[in-house]
Amino acid sequence: MIYLHHYPASLFSEKIRALLGYYDLPWHSVEIPSIMPRPLLMPLSGGYRRTPVLQIDANVYCDSKIICTGLARHVGDDSLYKQGFVAHRTADWADSQLFKVTVALNFRPEALTVMMGQFSAEEAAAFAKDRAELSGDQPIASLSPAAAMAYLNHALHELETTLAGTGSYLLGSTPSIADFAVFHNLWFLNNNPVNAPLLKGFDQIQAWFKRIVDMGHGKPTDSDGEAALAAARDSQPKRPDLVMPENVAYEVGDRVTVTPVDYGCIPVDGTLVAASAEEVVIERPLDDSTVYVHFPQAGFEVQSNPG
Repeated sequence: MIYLHHYPASLFSEKIRALLGYYDLPWHSVEIPSIMPRPLLMPLSGGYRRTPVLQIDANVYCDSKIICTGLARHVGDDSLYKQGFVAHRTADWADSQLFKVTVALNFRPEALTVMMGQFSAEEAAAFAKDRAELSGDQPIASLSPAAAMAYLNHALHELETTLAGTGSYLLGSTPSIADFAVFHNLWFLNNNPVNAPLLKGFDQIQAWFKRIVDMGHGKPTDSDGEAALAAARDSQPKRPDLVMPENVAYEVGDRVTVTPVDYGCIPVDGTLVAASAEEVVIERPLDDSTVYVHFPQAGFEVQSNPG
């Protein structure tokens, strides 16, 4: 069974919720706090602290990139990736550069005031402290509001022109993973009343946005961390059939750490059980059982950890 560990305002979680809608899947919704601690999730993820985390029984997927490919493998449908390099690279652009733009705009003072208005003073301070720790005390917004606004306007005009030429979706008449990656960033902007007007006047984008929203979120059922832990303990993890990449300094059976290279750089340690050019999977103990934790290769570093 699928468990999604997420919280409502998380934009990368919305990408996965939309994908669950596209596949029309049943899933268990485990709402986690927007900040640490997350004591019921850490035993599954090994300390990985970014959101969301997807769990299919005793297989745990960290980072939305590998969550998306893991879901495609689970349902036996890789149609979102049929555009190959173009779909992957557009999705990566959206998840990195466009993400920085939307963060800069949602964290500019006038937009941040709206977002923080739902918090008490203590909650707002805790949120700021948590995000500073997550980013390694680097600024949450790496672009100035003016630079982000110029970039967004440029991107929106390109997207509008592209959709006018391709039809329903970014790469043609059917959706690709690029659509979901761009969508969740614009969803993030649209959810902030200060920034939502930035998307007005782009008719093609508005129609495309509605098409994805109308896919829904699948068939969610409310659940909790205890149920997710029990499901992992009661299941056997499934080893994916992956071809080991060449020119790597590790092999199956090695003790390794896997660490994000951009932010939230918390190493997760375990025993390597499978890897490919796109994915790395490690085994970790969970009480008297084990889980397999999956990461993408891109954006992460795998290192031997003999100790």
